[in-house]
Formats: sequence, C-alpha cells, structure tokens
Amino acid sequence: MHKPNILYILTDQMRSTAMGCAGVEKVKTPNIDRLAAQGTRFTNAVSNTPSCAPARGTILTGLHTLSHCVVNNELQVKNDGPTFAGALTGSGYKCGYIGKWHLDGGPRTGFTPPGPRRLGFDDYWAVANCTHDYMNSFYYTEEPKPEFIDGYEPIHQTDLAIRYIKEKAKADDPFFLVLSIGTPHDPYCEMPKEMLERYPVDDVELMETNSIYVPGEIMQAKKEILAGYYAHIMALDDQVGRLEQTLKEQGIYDDTIVVFTADHGDMLGNHEQYYKSQPWRESVGIPLLMRWPGQIPEGRVTDAPLSLIELTSSLISMTGTDIPEAMQGDDLSKLILGDESAAPDSVFINFAVDVHCIPSPPFRGVVTRTHTYAETPDGPWLLYDDKADPLQKNNLITWANRDNPEVVSLQQELHKKLHGWLERTSDPFDDGDTVSDKYQPGHVGGVLPIEDPPDYFPPLPPGSTATGRGK
Repeated sequence: MHKPNILYILTDQMRSTAMGCAGVEKVKTPNIDRLAAQGTRFTNAVSNTPSCAPARGTILTGLHTLSHCVVNNELQVKNDGPTFAGALTGSGYKCGYIGKWHLDGGPRTGFTPPGPRRLGFDDYWAVANCTHDYMNSFYYTEEPKPEFIDGYEPIHQTDLAIRYIKEKAKADDPFFLVLSIGTPHDPYCEMPKEMLERYPVDDVELMETNSIYVPGEIMQAKKEILAGYYAHIMALDDQVGRLEQTLKEQGIYDDTIVVFTADHGDMLGNHEQYYKSQPWRESVGIPLLMRWPGQIPEGRVTDAPLSLIELTSSLISMTGTDIPEAMQGDDLSKLILGDESAAPDSVFINFAVDVHCIPSPPFRGVVTRTHTYAETPDGPWLLYDDKADPLQKNNLITWANRDNPEVVSLQQELHKKLHGWLERTSDPFDDGDTVSDKYQPGHVGGVLPIEDPPDYFPPLPPGSTATGRGK
C-alpha cells in the first residue's frame, strides 16, 4: 500500500473543549475548526495517565504507564522495548521530533544524546527535555550545545517543522513528524503582548463548576488565567494554519494523516482544582482531530471512547505496518476510518502515584461512551453520567445512593470493566507505595535525578488547591 505521511501535532495541557469547534465560540480557532470539519473529531478522547511525562511515554512506546516506567515526571522512559518511531522506521519511514520531550529524567535542561534514549527518532531532532519559558527558550540537535530561540517558542518550532516538511516532500520515503508544542501549559500569560490581547479578560465566561462561592478578586484571577490560556490556543491555531498551507503547497496534503491532540487537559479551577492528574473530564479529556482525505470520514463527530495508547497502535496499523507484539494498545483503525461498531466499550485511565510533586491520589478508572468511573485504593470514588451531567457536577457515589439499585448495578458493571483492565495491565493498584518504591529515580535503568524544578508556575488564586501542580 501507499504509505501516508504522519504529522502528529501534540499540544501540552489542552483540554478537549478549548476550541471553537467544541463550542467555545469566543476562542477563535478557525484553522483547528477547519481541520475538524475536514476530518473526524473524537469528543470522548482521553489521556490514559493525565500528566505530562507518563502520557508522552504512552504515546511514544505504545505501553501503559507501569510498563514504560514513567509513572510521573522526571523519570527516564524505558527504551529497550517497542516504540512508535521504531516501528515506523522499520517500515521505511523517516522520523523526526521537534519540541518538548520530557522523557529523559532530569535535569530538565539536559541533553538527550543520539541513540536509544531518543526512541527511534533518528532522522531529525530539535528538542528540549522540558522547558516552559516560551519567550526565552532553547533546544538541542545533535550536540550538547543549546540553540536559543528568539521570540515566541511555538512560532520557531513551527518554522522548524515547515522546513522539515519541505525537505521530506521531495524525498521518496514517507515521514513521521511529531511537533510537540509546550502551550497552552502554564505560564498562561507568557507570550507577545499582541497575542495576549487577542483574548480580553472581560470575554472570559467561567463554567458553573468554576464559579461556585467565588469572591470577586478570586473570580478576576481565574479569568486572567483563562484569558491567557485561550490566547495561547489562538496563537497555536495560527501555527496549525501555517502547517496546513505548507502541506498544500508541497503537494502532500492528501497523502498526510494529520493528528491534533494533547498529552492531557487542565482543570483550570473547575471543581476547585488546578493543573491535571485527576479523573475529571477537564484533566483526562483531550482534543483529538484526525484528517486523512479520502480515508478518515469528513465532518464526522463521534463520542466513541479512544485513548492515547490506542491511537499509537491504530496509526501504525493505518500505515500498513505491523504493530509490535509487545505494544499494549488495541488497534482501533477501523473506528478511526468510520466503523462505529469497532468502538471499545471502555478505555483505561489511571494515575499511579505522585513521587516528586504535590500529591494527587492514586486512582484507576474507565471512560465509556456514557460514563466516567474511578476508584482509589479505598474503593469507589467518582461516577458520572456524562450524557445527563456533562459538567460532572453530580457524583453518583454517595451515601444516599448506597441502596439505589440502578446506581449499584451501574457501579458494579463499571467496577468489573475496570478490574478487567487492571488484570490486563498487571496493575497491582495499591496505595502507591509499591509503585513509588519501584520507580523512584535510580530504580529504573538510566534514570537521572531531578534538579529542583524551576519556579515558573504562576500564582494560584488565593484559597484554591494546587493538586496536580508542577506536572
């Protein structure tokens, strides 16, 4: 078969609803919206482990968190098993990576040398392990000498991607390019002034779950955070438009699968939580738009559940490449290509333990077309009817529902699905101590200790919780 190129646009900390096509009309994303209209938008796409490094490890290895060993940030990914890029390289692809990596342990400013730690991205490399200094950034190529960026980082990263696409458009071999942009991850307001002003604070409308019992000064602080977040996304949309135009100019628009997604979402004050590592939809939900003219249905919107690990296996399959036997994600390529009957009944979400940053409770859960369910080691925690309660305001796991036969039956059904996933992934699901002891820096081959994390996080509104901060 003719092998398509793959352009995988990976954003950081972008929640699934933060686009015009998802209903937030004041967030002007015409290029992202056009991508959705020309392909398929998955409204029920989730991050298996909603934290930066664990999610990226899953994307690039096709393994669940406990298998690729990055249970939290600042751990080095296991690199002696299958990889996304390695599988495609074996099938004739040239594989390049631009942007945030966050899979080489610490320090965050460190250099990842050529070899297995790059997980098969051997054709092109312009990467920083982890930096969110969007106006004063840098990256490495083949030597441990940083190349500094003048201006807003996403623009420069897109410049590099356009240059790579133009070079590969002239070649015979297909390419797989990951463009890993750091925004809209905090700091939310670090961008050129003219970009920040594109989303006025006065235009921000807080969701109902983000405005309960909120004094005026805290309300204003929350709005300022959201305004910066949305401004980052509008600037990101500009880069999507530039990439789309390049594909057309180079004559490879129809021959390229374009994926637009994120590693995880952002609570942004909803449920009085910030950042990620939580089972609520704002944290686990991610945008997922896919376009492949003539193959992926145009203008389709589906609520079929799909997670990052299945996306990796499915994309490999869609190129005609054999999925490595050790990869753990199901092949859902038939679903992506339009067959709704191929949708899974559930996908797996989890957060094993927080070993470095402010603690988040260990949880395991499932997402279906209709429900989100999560347990802690102490038992059932959250159960939401996502159709009747899309803002997840009404947790059905309550004392009042303990004798409600419908809720009890539903909880037992979802519990069974969840424990099927635990068995399948060999997950011990304890209080986190076992995982913490096993995966602390130094316990996984080649893991490097973290330096003190940089103090780039913006101040939170007074009185708010910072669960998940720093991931």
